[in-house]
Amino acid sequence: MIYRVHPVISEFFMVCFDGDKARAALDEDTDFYMDERPIQYAADWQVMEVDFQDAYGAGEKLYPDISANVGKLFLSERAYATFKDLLAGLGEFLPVRYADQKGYVFNCLKTVSAVGELSVHDPLNDRFSVVFDSRADGVVLFKSDIDFDGHFCSAVFRKVVLENGLTGVCFSEDLGNPFPEELGMKVSH
Repeated sequence: MIYRVHPVISEFFMVCFDGDKARAALDEDTDFYMDERPIQYAADWQVMEVDFQDAYGAGEKLYPDISANVGKLFLSERAYATFKDLLAGLGEFLPVRYADQKGYVFNCLKTVSAVGELSVHDPLNDRFSVVFDSRADGVVLFKSDIDFDGHFCSAVFRKVVLENGLTGVCFSEDLGNPFPEELGMKVSH
């Protein structure tokens, strides 16, 4: 089974990347803070300060163990310790600071192509469908060429999150929909 990973924005802050901080950590020409594509950054990476914001703009929220935004996953130290071996080889762990704590951004570099004739990503017309063939089977965590913002995972990844009580993300079997209403997400997210 393949799942789409979503941030739980109703209860937890969502990780945000500031352009000025990204340019200070990398260089003046970086688009890290808004570029969803799987691009390697580790060679030039310097520890970056990340922010967390309330996606709804009101209410008390908690810091998550895992958060997703702009095609990257934030991992608290606890989440990093849980996933460092399982995700090794699928991307890079970039150290970050937040609220006087340490964490990591997991920059997923593993991509699996969606089945073209069955998949569509058309946000302007609210049309979404993502279908994978057997190439996705057994891949713990990956991105897709049809929607670089999304993270897709195997049942193994989901099970590790749930068994370890890691907070901040949930999973949907609707792979194409980046904003499922049943998860409290807004289309204007």
